Amino acid sequence: MAGGTAQVEERDLSASAFHTLVSFRLSAAGPRPGLLVVPPLSGHFAMLMRDVVIGLLPDFDVSLLDWTNVRHVPQSFGSFGFEDNILTVERAIRELGPGLNVLALCQGGVPALAATARLAEEAPHRAPQALVLMAAPVDPMANPTAVVRLIRRWPMLWYRMGAMAPVPRGFAGQGRRVYPAATQLAGLRAYLARDRERDGELARKFRADDGADPGVAPFGDLYTSVMDVDARHFAENLEQVFHICAITKGRLTCRGRTVRPEALQHTTLITVEGALDDIAAPGQTAAAHDLCIALPPRRRARIVVPDCGHFGLFHGRPCRERVLPAIREHLLSAG
Repeated sequence: MAGGTAQVEERDLSASAFHTLVSFRLSAAGPRPGLLVVPPLSGHFAMLMRDVVIGLLPDFDVSLLDWTNVRHVPQSFGSFGFEDNILTVERAIRELGPGLNVLALCQGGVPALAATARLAEEAPHRAPQALVLMAAPVDPMANPTAVVRLIRRWPMLWYRMGAMAPVPRGFAGQGRRVYPAATQLAGLRAYLARDRERDGELARKFRADDGADPGVAPFGDLYTSVMDVDARHFAENLEQVFHICAITKGRLTCRGRTVRPEALQHTTLITVEGALDDIAAPGQTAAAHDLCIALPPRRRARIVVPDCGHFGLFHGRPCRERVLPAIREHLLSAG
């Protein structure tokens, strides 16, 4: 596939009103190890992880949780919260079967870790073979960034009341309370403006797109294409992950049971951080190792990528040339 093209088969494996589990595999390839990609449910579309999926396809059959823009989900389907996120990841792992590898990005990290911990405790034979957490705020207070401090500055009441709005008329989800895409986009533009002042990684990507195929998927489009997020999930995610740091304090529950990362015994844990990440700084993701105390050293790896920020971990040249080769090496050896 290097330097050429390959036919990729895409099919939907299962779906709910709030997600679709999509499978990608090379048409001419024989059996490959399975890998589930868990994108963050934070506003961006799963397309943001295109470079990761393309880069892993030569060695893995890749599946991806494609979150639905809830402006298109009628209110009759109910709301979607943080616990639903965990259970969706857990069901996908069960569906894809034994020997699966899981890679979760950013705010997909805590739900993926929680789902893995639940399986390790309740159905060990279904727990993933390996769990890769990339730029995930497992413990945002381990090395708080300006983003973390900003999130914690406002009380949860403000997020539940002031940051939400109903989906307007004309959409299937009209009336559903959401964190609107327009508000998300305003924040992303403000972050880009600050990054341009310091000529940071994000600004450089806008100036010189180093993605796998900028003609088909320009980084500017990937970054600025955002969706409405269900108000319940938006608030619960901020509260559980950033305000009370529930998983690090043993306070995260799912279906009435405490999530116990210490239940992991046979899953290889790989954490990936960018040395220059100013969103989920080094230490926030690696904190998962302190929680998974039952894992032996041979089932742990901590990768810190030099001269790499948040976006380079999953897009562009750093991702292709440094991040994915390191992940591939650890996953194939774990198998």
